[in-house]
Amino acid sequence: MANLKLTLQYDGAWFAGYELQPGRRTVRAELAAALMRLYKTPVKFYASSRTDAGVHALGNVISFDPPSAIELSHLPVAFNSILPGDIRVVKAEAVKAKFNARFDAKGKTYEYLIFNGRIVPPAIRHVAWQVKPELDLAAMKKAAGSLVGRHDFSSFCAAGGADKDFVRTIHSFVIRNSSFVIWDSEKTKLIHLRITGNGFLYKMVRNMVGTLVAVGLGQREPGDVKKILLAKDRRQAGKTAPAHGLCLIKVTY
Repeated sequence: MANLKLTLQYDGAWFAGYELQPGRRTVRAELAAALMRLYKTPVKFYASSRTDAGVHALGNVISFDPPSAIELSHLPVAFNSILPGDIRVVKAEAVKAKFNARFDAKGKTYEYLIFNGRIVPPAIRHVAWQVKPELDLAAMKKAAGSLVGRHDFSSFCAAGGADKDFVRTIHSFVIRNSSFVIWDSEKTKLIHLRITGNGFLYKMVRNMVGTLVAVGLGQREPGDVKKILLAKDRRQAGKTAPAHGLCLIKVTY
């Protein structure tokens, strides 16, 4: 029997992260409970990304060897009838027997949302970081360009991670404005920071975003980012951006 690959979406606001934590609500615990109910036996599974507390996902992936056969087209509905409303299985696929959602991943795309204004609409308060002073997007884009490519990202890795190799490749770092209307309110302006790379260190994206916001506020110069990379010292970079603005968009294999 082939392995199964499930693509997940979840709202990270009420989770203490993906990984198991005693006495706390986690994405992994909810998935394990759902698999147990569906297959009537414990199921070992692997995830492509172990997101932090408060981080969201539109395309996290898990894989497992199913202990019994269930019609593939029925799996999303079956899982979603068991899972809580803040986790959804949006796709189920049969994959090769040796497929592993974590170790076969070739790259990931994250997006960070910033609401740049004085009064944040309550409907987006759990998905966007509010930065009140106006940000200089041109300066942020220039600084972000220094992060693209293959670098040692030690300066952007938070303490507490298990990483030993700090070299990663950022394929693209796109910063753009957008606006939308929530119900009958005025247009809401958001800044999107979308980052694609072959892998990311512990809190690396949030540390990069925090540093770029410092540039956008005029607290740092765009050229400082190159110096921060070369320093290989977390103390040289900016603060860690809040978790709730970050979303795992997709994983590539």
